[in-house]
Amino acid sequence: MRLPSLRPRFSLGTRIAITTLIALVAVQALNSAVFFLMPRPHVTVYSARWLIAEVTETTRAVFAVPESERETAARELATRTGLDIRWHPRGMTPPPLPHDLPFTGRRSLHERLRATLASELSGSGTGVIITSRGPPSFPRLEPGETRFVPPEFMKAMRTGPLEPGEGDFPLFGDFEIVMQGINGDTLTIGPNRPPRFAPFFDPRMASILCAILLVVILSAITSRRVLAPLSRLVDAARRLGRTRDPVPIDTTNLNEFTVVAEALNDMQDRIKRFIDERTQMLAAISHDLRSSLTGLRLDAERLPDGETKDDLIAAMEEMERMISATLTFAGDDLKGERAERVDLAAMLISLCDTFSDRGRPAEYEGPDHAFLICQPTAMKRVFANLIDNAVKYGSRAEVRLAAKEEGVEVTVADHGPGIPPGKTEIAFQPFRRLEDSRCPETGGVGLGLAIARDIVRAHGGEIALANRSEGGLSVRVWLPAASAS
Repeated sequence: MRLPSLRPRFSLGTRIAITTLIALVAVQALNSAVFFLMPRPHVTVYSARWLIAEVTETTRAVFAVPESERETAARELATRTGLDIRWHPRGMTPPPLPHDLPFTGRRSLHERLRATLASELSGSGTGVIITSRGPPSFPRLEPGETRFVPPEFMKAMRTGPLEPGEGDFPLFGDFEIVMQGINGDTLTIGPNRPPRFAPFFDPRMASILCAILLVVILSAITSRRVLAPLSRLVDAARRLGRTRDPVPIDTTNLNEFTVVAEALNDMQDRIKRFIDERTQMLAAISHDLRSSLTGLRLDAERLPDGETKDDLIAAMEEMERMISATLTFAGDDLKGERAERVDLAAMLISLCDTFSDRGRPAEYEGPDHAFLICQPTAMKRVFANLIDNAVKYGSRAEVRLAAKEEGVEVTVADHGPGIPPGKTEIAFQPFRRLEDSRCPETGGVGLGLAIARDIVRAHGGEIALANRSEGGLSVRVWLPAASAS
């Protein structure tokens, strides 16, 4: 007796809602940890007078050496000053100064720095341009809309170059100074730039990436747990019909899919009862028919020899063959056979030799050994029917076997008339013979292909018919690797 599970059962919608809530809580916890535990970024503030002195000295030193040595001189000065100093040869166009905007806020300080540098380097032919690299210090408004509190604050800010007796003022590390030489080469000076991939290691970016990763992991776990019962149902559905007896589906931990599993189990039971009742009915009919045929056969034997007697005996023999074939197809006897490890190649070689010895040519092409887990009697019946049809309707059979990683493929080809277009599926229907393409004198009740497909599909494989371009019919049998060894 199985004890009931103590784990709470939640519906699919409840589990999705719980997963979403957990993801949101985890993301908020992660953001809070980043905000409170990660160190704050440092803001670099430069002295305007120190920067003016270093830039002036650097510019004079770089442009004083030959052009071939300027790049090396720039790297050495960058190491000494701690600034980002780069020399660019001719061809670099410096960014233009936007003179149409008023010099307010940060730009007013940058303009004073530019005017002072231009005054210090006057007469050297060096042009000075200062641009902003960082975000604006003031709201991004239209020209003339920058507001100050009180309004007189902006009027008190001085403009123009720094006076000798004037005090220093700070500059944040959001600028870039471009010194343009006479020959067209340029020198850019600014704060040290972060490493190339530094933005990805920023706490905010790290928080976003971790949050995305966390949501993806939780979603994957939830999807897997939700789809796991469905995968079990799919596997169980594929097993239906593979065996004679029902294969009950375990409904443990199937949650919402329990009803589906119970319906499949009930369907298996009803199918099994239907097959058993049909088999019993056919067995009873077969017994009665064979009893009547036995009596008729005895009566026919007492008739005088002649054409009438021979016709009656031939008709009764044909009826006996039809009864046997019908019982084999509907009785499902071969499906109850135990599966074994069979050398399929040896089986096909033996069948081809047997047909050839009887004067019905059959050739085999393929490996000497190919092992398969199957029902040997049922599988032998499949290929015996196919080879018999090939030599009966196409004068000879060409059997080819190919063993692949995905499974085993067997092709049985003949040189007969083939099958008319659009009638391929009809050939698999029970008691159907394609009289317009098959010789009527060959006999048979039209169950060979139906029995073959029934057995192949019971092994998880598939069988297909196709007309050959050079004439004749090709029957392809595919058995998956799940059955191969």
